[in-house]
Amino acid sequence: MSPRWLGRCPGCGGFNTMVEEVVETRPGSAAVASTSSKPVRLVDVPSDSVTRISTGIPEVDRVLGGGVVPGALMLLGGDPGIGKSTLMLQLAAHVAQGGPVLYVSAEESLAQTRLRMERIIPDAPAEVHLLADGRLDLLEAALLATPWRLVIVDSLQTVYDPEAESAPGSVSQVRQVASRLLRYAKAQDVPVFLVGHVNKEGSGRPRAAGNAA
Repeated sequence: MSPRWLGRCPGCGGFNTMVEEVVETRPGSAAVASTSSKPVRLVDVPSDSVTRISTGIPEVDRVLGGGVVPGALMLLGGDPGIGKSTLMLQLAAHVAQGGPVLYVSAEESLAQTRLRMERIIPDAPAEVHLLADGRLDLLEAALLATPWRLVIVDSLQTVYDPEAESAPGSVSQVRQVASRLLRYAKAQDVPVFLVGHVNKEGSGRPRAAGNAA
């Protein structure tokens, strides 16, 4: 990052490769504001055991410490084609047996996502709901309309705030989207999985539609 525009990038050495990023300073949606606004002593916090949600995949449950914690925000990252979306669809089908699950995929149409799900799990439960739109305002409306048991956003780089001036997938957009989804997860006590695509250079980048792993 640089505070001013440079003709040649000091990092990669390329010419005219620097792109302006506009950082949003306005607060997020008031509808998903955090409910914990005052400090609380540790000894005053209720010590009730947390009921974790099983993913149906023992290895995933083990990595998560015994299952998904309500209100947690989790990032699943990796190279394209390694099976992130396949894993998330399997997880969505299992969790939906106990309640509604929202699967957001702005990279594919509803029909494409359904075909993928039916290929992986032919008898997928009816409580898997699909949203094929990357606009953050529409996503937040869908999040607050139903008491979801689990939300999966595939992928983080394709969700964007239409009021922001930067392009979808840019650093400022990813930060803004992740921050708003974190506030939603904490306020509504709903676990959220974010899928992040990483290219060979090690940075996140949205991919062409129809190529989800």
